[in-house]
Amino acid sequence: MSTLPAFLARQTLRRTVMAASLAAISALAMAGAPRATLELAPPGDSYGDRADQFGSAPFVEQEFFISGQARRYKSAGTLGSDGKWAATVVSSNTPFKTAVIVRRPANAANFNGIVLVEWLNVSSGYPLDVDWGMNREEILRKGYAYIGLANQKVGIEGVKKLEAYGDRYAASDISTDDISYDILSQAGQAVRDQYQVLLGGLKPVKVLTSGHSQSAMRLTTYANAIQPQDNVFDGILIHGRAASGVRLASGDNLPSTTVIRADSKVPVFQIQSQMDVSAFGSTSKAIDTGLVRYWEVAGAAHADQYLLDNIYSVSEREVGFDQPDCGKPHNAMPFYMAQNAALRHLTNWTLTGKAPPVAPRMKRNWLGSLQKDAHGNVIGGLRLPEIEAPIATYGNANFTTGSLAFLDLFACVAGGYTEYFSASKLKSLYPTHADYVSKYKAAADAALAAGHILPEDHAKALQRAQAAAVPQ
Repeated sequence: MSTLPAFLARQTLRRTVMAASLAAISALAMAGAPRATLELAPPGDSYGDRADQFGSAPFVEQEFFISGQARRYKSAGTLGSDGKWAATVVSSNTPFKTAVIVRRPANAANFNGIVLVEWLNVSSGYPLDVDWGMNREEILRKGYAYIGLANQKVGIEGVKKLEAYGDRYAASDISTDDISYDILSQAGQAVRDQYQVLLGGLKPVKVLTSGHSQSAMRLTTYANAIQPQDNVFDGILIHGRAASGVRLASGDNLPSTTVIRADSKVPVFQIQSQMDVSAFGSTSKAIDTGLVRYWEVAGAAHADQYLLDNIYSVSEREVGFDQPDCGKPHNAMPFYMAQNAALRHLTNWTLTGKAPPVAPRMKRNWLGSLQKDAHGNVIGGLRLPEIEAPIATYGNANFTTGSLAFLDLFACVAGGYTEYFSASKLKSLYPTHADYVSKYKAAADAALAAGHILPEDHAKALQRAQAAAVPQ
């Protein structure tokens, strides 16, 4: 009996030590992003300069290097299809250094208080600012600050191999994409507490993040596993995602399909092209909730003509990639109008709590394939005026490209196609130009009333319709 108090004391001490250890682990996992170091890049040409796109907007562009010690994660438990994922920090000391490009209003009076941090896409082997390409008109006219973050290994290594930039980015280093999530968190946190340096003194009111395609997949993982514990961003825009996310670390299980977690604490806006919906039909199962919204844009391609023109304006100059001949014109559906609306809705959502409008889903037949109308265009989905008053068949993918190099083939397939109607068909649909403009305007007015396009883009769309040679 005399040993019982000692035994109980040992058990109490053991429980205390275990509790302290678990508390320390929990604190490490739940701690905010570590503070990164920022330094202004030296004068000279930087990769991906876009100053020529500012037009009359009083914007400036600067490049910074961001560096620090990054955390690596692994999943804590099962990564389920409901998106309610948990992440555990396995290390906190992986060094990194990479580049961020900042585009911001030159005058503080023109800043709307919103910063958009884009996870740059690296599918080409180089960082591409896809969401800048889609949203640049809205960013410039409304006074956002934009940050393009190169937070994946292949992107920064690709730029380092370019003769024109080898010296400038020689010290940049991302050893593994496992730290990409934390680099995003650290960049977002730097916007908040180092805005005097990064934004030239522009103090942010809200900080958003976005990503397209491969980046959207990683941002899906971020929204489900990292954002809930870091709480860095006020809203997330996911553009062109696949059915699931990406592993936090090698060895993690990964479900074939994943939705954004229904209990998200910040607004998450997902916007998909027809190609995304066709290829990854399970994303249509996304449920609109109080803080999750999902749109499907009928007739749109993963990388349409508007976007490809923007991408190739850099890749032709920096890398020597020319737009390939894909046999047919790229998809001309103005997806960017819906994405501009999505960005503004997301902004207002974070500022006022007012949720964006919902949008119908694309229709499927009993086999699960997307249904098409008599013109070969999809039925249902978010309807832009181009598909409601059509002058073409809008294909979401182009498979008639023949033998091309991989990147050219990818651009052709992802770029979709536009197959314009014959003159006789146009005449049968729209006997006069005034008839076409009237039908187009009715469709544009409906999209505007639904909140699926913005007033500024509505006005430009009507100008395009007036200038169109329809009927021929």
